[in-house]
Order: sequence, then C-alpha cells, then structure tokens
Amino acid sequence: MLKGIDHLVIGVHDLEATTESYRELGFTVSPGGKHPAATYNSLIGFQDGSYIELLGFYETAPEHPWWDLLHNRGGGLIDFCMQTDDIHSDYAQLKAAGVTMTELTDLSRVRPDGYELAWINNKVKGVYQGLVPFIIEDKTPRDERVPKERAHNNGVVGIDTLTLIASDLDLVQRVYTPLLGHSGTPTTDADLDARGMVYTFGPHKLRFLTPNSASSPLAAHLSNHAPVLYQVSLVTHDIPGMLSLTKTQGARLMLVSA
Repeated sequence: MLKGIDHLVIGVHDLEATTESYRELGFTVSPGGKHPAATYNSLIGFQDGSYIELLGFYETAPEHPWWDLLHNRGGGLIDFCMQTDDIHSDYAQLKAAGVTMTELTDLSRVRPDGYELAWINNKVKGVYQGLVPFIIEDKTPRDERVPKERAHNNGVVGIDTLTLIASDLDLVQRVYTPLLGHSGTPTTDADLDARGMVYTFGPHKLRFLTPNSASSPLAAHLSNHAPVLYQVSLVTHDIPGMLSLTKTQGARLMLVSA
C-alpha cells in the first residue's frame, strides 16, 4: 500500500555548490552519501516524513536513467518516489496499468558515517517517467535513510502539492485511479491556462495539469522535453512565496502557508 510521497529528486550539476545554495534558502541540508552506480546526494528532510534529494554524478554514467534528464534535459525536478509497505503488490498494479518500468532491484547507499542503507525499488521509463513515481520499500529501517535534522530556518515542515504536466489525462486516470483507490477531483488553473485532476493520498496531493492552448506556459514546458514535474508546494510556518530559480537550480519550489 502506498503511504505518501517518499522523496523528490532534483538533478544538479554541482552538488557541493547546490547544497550551499539550498542552505542559503533556509533549508537544513544533510550529507546523504554515495550510491554504487555513479551518483551521490545531499538530503533535506521534513517533519511529514518526506525529503528532497539533491542528486549529482561523481563519475560519467550516460547509461544511468537520470543522466539524460540532467545533462540533456536540464535537471531540476527530474523524478519522485512513493513509499510503500507492499512493493510487490503496488508494482503489480503499475504493471497492470501498462507502466513501462525496470524490474524491482535491490539497491544501497553508504552514508558518510559508514552505515549502509538498503532498499528495493524500480525505475519508471518512457512516457511514464516523471509522471508516474518509482516506488521504494526499505530493507534497513527507513528512519536511517531519512535525514534526522528536519527543522529549517525558512519554516518548511513538509510537502503540500506536487504539480505535474500531462499531455494525456486519460493515461493519468488509468494509472492513478486503481493505484490510489479513487478517481481524483477535477481542477482548473486560470493562471496557467490549464485543466486537470488532483489526487490526495496521505498528507500529500498530486495535481496533474494539461495545457488548454499553445499559449499556456505548460505547453512550452512539454515541448521543451523538460521533465514533466513542474512545481512543488512546500508548507511553511514562515513567509510564503516562490524561491529563487537560480538558487534552486531550476526547481520551481513554492512556499505556502500552513
């Protein structure tokens, strides 16, 4: 059963510099460690149990599923993950919905203190990547994977809404209605000239929008082959507003009032 957004992945070219930029934005950023396959990360943990992964490459790896998203499609918000306590069942549901994925794989990361984390996950491919989450189930305790420092000077306590751009809302409903157990709620966004669906699960919302016309800013987002993740709304007890795209490395992060 899916329990909520596990984490968001922000692809960056310079992990060290980006880590400092996010600290300047008021986030507490913890060192994450290295994966065996070319990537390393810094992490921003939240009180709702989710986190942001700032991910870079410590070696060239064009075969890695996120290499192209960073180096050819610009990075920023490149993927997201949902936490599950029954990964085989949820994987089967995604497969039945036609989602193109890798097989479930045992993976790991070594923290800077030497502790080796282990989990099972998949990777989503093709037109589904960035629109459908990859899923994860921990083999070591999840609390060891999530940063323990979860208080931030900017007052952020968790994720409110993840906005994703879809060219095909029927595809979205075909995947998410059986996966989340409800058909979602229709929505519109006049500022973005878009319509779509909102799915709520756990403490989080997924908002899928499709542009109504070629003049919508979302149409340009799709035509530029950027990752289909568009924006994240983060709940804050401090001052709301859009964070600097320069400091976030192109990730649209909006702080909203609790």
